[in-house]
Amino acid sequence: MVGKAGRGMSKILVIDDEPSIVDLIEVYLRDEGYQTSHAYSGEEAMAAMINDRPDLMLLDLHMPEMGGAEVCREMQQDPRLMDIPIIVLTASTSARERKLAWQAGANDYVTKPFDLDELAQHIHAQLHYHEHQRISELTGLPAGPAIVEAIRRCINSLAQGLVITYINIEHLDAYNETYSFLEGNELIQKTATILREAVAKSGGEGDFLGHIGGGEFVIIAPASPAQQIADQATARFNQEVPAQFYPAAVCKQGYVMASNHDSQLYHCPLVELSFDREEIERKT
Repeated sequence: MVGKAGRGMSKILVIDDEPSIVDLIEVYLRDEGYQTSHAYSGEEAMAAMINDRPDLMLLDLHMPEMGGAEVCREMQQDPRLMDIPIIVLTASTSARERKLAWQAGANDYVTKPFDLDELAQHIHAQLHYHEHQRISELTGLPAGPAIVEAIRRCINSLAQGLVITYINIEHLDAYNETYSFLEGNELIQKTATILREAVAKSGGEGDFLGHIGGGEFVIIAPASPAQQIADQATARFNQEVPAQFYPAAVCKQGYVMASNHDSQLYHCPLVELSFDREEIERKT
């Protein structure tokens, strides 16, 4: 476990409608080297997170009016909050309660009454996991929380009109089915290289490229460079990827045989890039 000095930068928001539980947790966590803040209701928690974003939150599942599950769902809809790790606290041990927490967006689940040392282990594990999800092991590009933070910065501190472009490798599932996931991963890595070099050539210094996961990527850039990046990446992808990842005969026929959800065979096109653009309006 990390030492107390290493925890000083982590801010924990404790949300529970029982002040005695909040006080107990805050005293312990501060002694462990964490920064803490608290809220006694779901509404208060949402306002607190907007004003002072925590690194992790401890959330009571059952509170009057706006409960913990609703707080989780609200956070998942807000780009500023959706990547904050959530550890749910509840007195219930039922499987239904756990399912409710997971479905709402919780990352972990601790049952009351809990041992404070055990709670600290859950907190450390979530913070450690969250930090190490910032880079894709497959492509080396920013991932997970780093992407959410980039989008949040784009929305909150926009100095010029930007475009968020979501890129997807279409028909990747059929490629993996026909060949292998290992070769599919190599195709993803090739695509990352193409996108990275397109951003370097046609984009600007502050442009962002991230790997959402699988065959999905995201680019944040001003509108004009974003279109140039997309055009350049598409041209290079179409020129290099089919020849490198399919047999010549398959390239010539232009499809592979794949099975649909009903296990019926069909002609599936070769992989290609698709782009979905979301324009962020300039602040006035």
